[in-house]
Amino acid sequence: MIHLHVFTEESSAGIVFNSLLPAILPESVTFSVYSHQGKEDLKKALTTTVPSLSKIPGARILITQDQDNDDCTLVKKQLSNLLNTTCHSPFLIRVICRELESWFLGDLSALEAIFPRVRPEKYRGTQKFRNVDDIKKPSMMLLSIIPDYKGRTYLPKLELSQKIAPVLKYENNSSVSFRHVVSGIKKLIAEDFATPSTTNR
Repeated sequence: MIHLHVFTEESSAGIVFNSLLPAILPESVTFSVYSHQGKEDLKKALTTTVPSLSKIPGARILITQDQDNDDCTLVKKQLSNLLNTTCHSPFLIRVICRELESWFLGDLSALEAIFPRVRPEKYRGTQKFRNVDDIKKPSMMLLSIIPDYKGRTYLPKLELSQKIAPVLKYENNSSVSFRHVVSGIKKLIAEDFATPSTTNR
């Protein structure tokens, strides 16, 4: 039996994966999600938690981290260097471009379902929303389009994840990053999956 172990950078991402995975995975595949307190805490887990988990028969390891303002290729290389020496099972790295909140911008219908005053028609097809992964500060964009958060300085990320995760669809999301994560999960749980080279992850 395959068991998918998902490591996330923060609790808000963990909430999303716990909601999405039951819709993506077949019943024969089980999963666990491990949330961390930032990038350094996540990296520490790759040397302390991953080694033992990856020795369990059927284990698959998925590592996710926000790109933020970092170089995507460099982030993957750094994580790969850690996993290549600590992970004993097939693994995959997915860098979220640029933040988890890009995924929410990629599903405006989900936002509208939670916040009825959001008007998706104002944004669909506009230049900024043609590729939501290119929006440098997705969290600030969400602050500007969700009337319920008007006047706030910072987006309540955990609160928003808890609200939107149950209605976020894994199909037809306009975030390329989101779609790559979903397709990566489906490949990772395949019986014949082999960890790809660093350049192809």
